[in-house]
Amino acid sequence: MSILDRRDGKRVKGLHGMTNILIDFAPTRAESEVYSNVEIDVTNFCKYIDKLKKDYPSVTYFHGMCYILGRTLYARPRLNYFIANRTMYEHKEKSISFVAKTKFEDEAVELMTVVPFKENDTLIDVSNFISDKVKRMRSKDCKGDSADGAADFLGKLPKFLRIPIIGFLKWLDRHGWLPKSLMDGNLYYASGVVTDIGVFKTNAIYHHLMEFGTNSFIISFGEIYEKDGKKYMTMGAVIDERVADGFYIIKALKLIEYMYRNPKVMMEKMSEHITVPKEER
Repeated sequence: MSILDRRDGKRVKGLHGMTNILIDFAPTRAESEVYSNVEIDVTNFCKYIDKLKKDYPSVTYFHGMCYILGRTLYARPRLNYFIANRTMYEHKEKSISFVAKTKFEDEAVELMTVVPFKENDTLIDVSNFISDKVKRMRSKDCKGDSADGAADFLGKLPKFLRIPIIGFLKWLDRHGWLPKSLMDGNLYYASGVVTDIGVFKTNAIYHHLMEFGTNSFIISFGEIYEKDGKKYMTMGAVIDERVADGFYIIKALKLIEYMYRNPKVMMEKMSEHITVPKEER
């Protein structure tokens, strides 16, 4: 590993000068967010998952959503970049994260979940990983990963202690020196975050990026609804524009829409080459 790399990322070399200038003019994610709201035709997607459940009962729509985002990371690798301390890095693994409640109750504990994507993963592999992970998290003896435990401990400290400690952790984070135990399983150290708020019967939202960790995008999926005999779903995307230009991001969003219309691709290996045919762009 080069001394210029981080524990969780490899420094991206050969950047165009304009990219570095953009990072200097907009050094934080908060001022670099771009937003997109897309209505996606999920008619074929829903039919495919419903049919697949006959042989694989644990497969859900959410698992399919996660696979599609993972496949997009392989096809559009710049979405796996992140900016830290005004430097561009590439995540050493491709992953997404989400928050899972131990129970569907207001006061239930929320635990962070990170889903890594391996080159040979198919939808079934992704589904099995998420199902097993969430099941263990919701078991009575589960206390979450170390990152969850640390967050709970810090959050209970008095403010005069908590504020300087959090400030020090943010400084370590900015330089890539945060302890590995606090990065592993941490929601904010995945390539991006996904949230399925459709289960709450609402449309997709725009959720801001955090100035902590290495997420470069957050995707929300809304409720699936019917219109003109078809099924649709809204997707809200917030992306750090410094990692890729608008053309690159739009092509990534088009690829996501294409996979929802052609769900059979979810049984292919994650790293298999995929492009959107001209007639479907």
